[in-house]
Amino acid sequence: MKRFKGIIGILLAILFLILFDIVSGKIQNNFDGAPGYVAKSLQRIVFFVAELIIFVKLYRKESIRSVINLEGFSKAVPAYIAMLLYVVFDVVTYAIIGAKSWLNTTVPIVVSCLFLMQLATGLWEELTFRAFVCEGYYQGGQPTFKRRLIYAIISMIVFGAVHAIECDSMEQAVYRFIMTGVWGFAFASVYLYTHNILAASFIHFFTDIFLNISVFIEEWNESTLFIILDNYVQWVMLAVILIVAVIFLHKEPVRE
Repeated sequence: MKRFKGIIGILLAILFLILFDIVSGKIQNNFDGAPGYVAKSLQRIVFFVAELIIFVKLYRKESIRSVINLEGFSKAVPAYIAMLLYVVFDVVTYAIIGAKSWLNTTVPIVVSCLFLMQLATGLWEELTFRAFVCEGYYQGGQPTFKRRLIYAIISMIVFGAVHAIECDSMEQAVYRFIMTGVWGFAFASVYLYTHNILAASFIHFFTDIFLNISVFIEEWNESTLFIILDNYVQWVMLAVILIVAVIFLHKEPVRE
């Protein structure tokens, strides 16, 4: 039964995604601009609440509060280090050096896109792709580094694949798979280190704010420095994120 619960979490994550995409298609066809971002945010919140109830029932948690709490949250801060460094790199590379001109947009669009939708995305994606996918680790078995690594890799593959299938070309799909897969692995390391979904959701939300600023850049400054940072240094920064994630997967978790 415990092994079944480990597998069913992964299957449910995929099922939730399919249902989510069906609803997303209807929203994209009927909303645009700030109302579109608000509608997408509400969709994520609704799915988050529904999935949270299922999560509590499936894994027999005492209550929603036993899942949504701040216990062990502060312990996650050191695990954020590499991701926070990447945020600095991203802002300097794309918003400061790379941006030649910005789109003429509105405050409601910026706020709804960078804050409201990223907050909702952080909550829903971490519950779906970290809690459901990785909770099997806590359903029996030895609490070993090898098992934590396996669950983090599964989360990485699922998360990367989910984002890659949206791409129009194989080249874009491979790039998106690697990029989002690395982030998924890092978020999984935070969850498996703290067993706190809010700890993973917070860093997901915070980093997404800055990583999505580039959608408002209209024209790029193709300088030599920008090309070096974008084509080479970016991969070094991702490697650092991976290394730090593995280190915290190896550490003894602060909560079981």
